[in-house]
Amino acid sequence: MPTACAKQPRTSSAPQEVVIKNPSFVPPASRSSWSGTLKLGAIFVPVKGYSAAVTQRDSPLHLVHAGCGSRIQQPRRCPKHGEIPAEKIVKAFEFAPDDDIVLTEEELNQLKPVDDQIIHVKHLLPARRVDVSLVSGRTLNLIPAHAAAADSYQLVASALERADEWAIGRVVMSDRQQLVGLRVVDQRLVLHVLHWPAQWRAAPAFDAPKPPALADVERLSASLATLRMPFHWPDDRDDFDQKLTALVSQKVTARQRGKPTVVVKDASAKTTPRRTTTPRSGRAV
Repeated sequence: MPTACAKQPRTSSAPQEVVIKNPSFVPPASRSSWSGTLKLGAIFVPVKGYSAAVTQRDSPLHLVHAGCGSRIQQPRRCPKHGEIPAEKIVKAFEFAPDDDIVLTEEELNQLKPVDDQIIHVKHLLPARRVDVSLVSGRTLNLIPAHAAAADSYQLVASALERADEWAIGRVVMSDRQQLVGLRVVDQRLVLHVLHWPAQWRAAPAFDAPKPPALADVERLSASLATLRMPFHWPDDRDDFDQKLTALVSQKVTARQRGKPTVVVKDASAKTTPRRTTTPRSGRAV
């Protein structure tokens, strides 16, 4: 196995990509969410993918009937026959108004791409040409699948980092063909799922503004000096849960003091709660 390329100093005068490194307070990775092989030219690298971020969890709030306290149920209903069991629900394509073409699961399965669990790199692109708005939101940290893959992994990572390039390719994830981009961050490979070109949108046209005076630019830059101070990552967080906990605690305390502020379930109501889901149309996604 060839050894990894030694890191060489960059000589390009192009603006370098600003990388926000993972802050030290990030919790350890959970189990891998994807495993397969990275194919770059004649190199095959077995890798495992770990989610770089977790999606925002569902709201802890649910809907109840005011004055009763029972949770609101939203069963799937047919306008002609009422509530329908899950096994009686099929998917369909709206061919025309009031004309749906029913599709079976077997027919839909035929549309799924063959998953060979390989990241097929199709192109190498200079990092300065990659617009971060193309990143769809799902990101995986790729690591060698085992110790024997470490040398080829480091070879690929060193080659991409030395050239300051992204590897653009395709891979099947969640039964769909995905456009992906790979880059190197802190000597590790990071995979971003990208938007397809058909999803891209141009910015509205506008008249090019007149360039400002250099003195004005320098004056503004100097006034922003305090914003360039060291940044403490834990200071930025979503405080909704903390505020919600405080609000609920206040209401519970008020109720214990004889001032009911929350709805009490009717004794005759069913006690088995059902998870509330967002109302959906009859059209399959």
